[in-house]
Amino acid sequence: MGVQLIVNGISLGAVYALIAVGFALLFSVLKFSNFAHGGMISACAYVGFFFQRAFSPPPSIFITILFTSVCGILMVLVMDSSGFRRLRKNKSPGIYNFLSSLAFAILIEQILSVVFGKNLHAYPPIFKNNTFDLFGVRFSSINMMILAVSLAILIILILVIDRTKIGLAIRAVAINPDTSQLMGINSGIVVLSVLTAAGFLAGISGVFLGVKYSVYPAVGSIMMLKGFYASIIGGLGSLGGAIVAAILLGLVEMLLTYFAGAIVTPVILFVIMLVFLFLRPQGISGKIEKEKV
Repeated sequence: MGVQLIVNGISLGAVYALIAVGFALLFSVLKFSNFAHGGMISACAYVGFFFQRAFSPPPSIFITILFTSVCGILMVLVMDSSGFRRLRKNKSPGIYNFLSSLAFAILIEQILSVVFGKNLHAYPPIFKNNTFDLFGVRFSSINMMILAVSLAILIILILVIDRTKIGLAIRAVAINPDTSQLMGINSGIVVLSVLTAAGFLAGISGVFLGVKYSVYPAVGSIMMLKGFYASIIGGLGSLGGAIVAAILLGLVEMLLTYFAGAIVTPVILFVIMLVFLFLRPQGISGKIEKEKV
């Protein structure tokens, strides 16, 4: 049971990490917390659900993830062109970007509620066997698939950020956007790259949450809070800190749910976050961001 709890906790934390990294990427470059990310995750969960239902038999879950991720990228680009881009051109204060993201989050959730209602929808079965035994321990097939894919994507993302030219440009813009432009870095391409990555991660997160739980209008918003907790504890703008915090958050949540119950777990997690920020406000990464909204 102990091994199962740990693996399930890490699997849950890996999903939180995908959400937290989406937050951290946007915050590092655009300097605001994009709460529309939760609405995008909900929308992507529906996209993946209806894509699976449109075929008989349903396509591979990996094809669904790829299709949904492309839709997530398109969504975030439409959102940027209709809201955030004009604010950037006018060099508006970060609070306007934050409020715009809140407006998009509410709009997406309300559209989903009106069109699809608030009923729960379940993805078609992915595996013939929902569990399998390994070394005498029974594991969930879905949790192990989510864990493997999430970790692979996070590793690839870290390698791109650390070892490619576009990753170097993103880090440069995150440190000082004005100086990076003087050095010949095209900030527009950097912003586009970060938005694309955020949309891609939203698509993956939406499918995973839909598969693991159910599809409903608020699924992204509820889980987004956990990713937001992780990005704060990890240090806003820090990818490594967000990933570590998300994995720890998933482990703690799984253990608390098992030993204390699902009702009190959210309260305890929130208290833990407040205590952590009181003791170490800069987060795990050790960086203090001055512009937070």
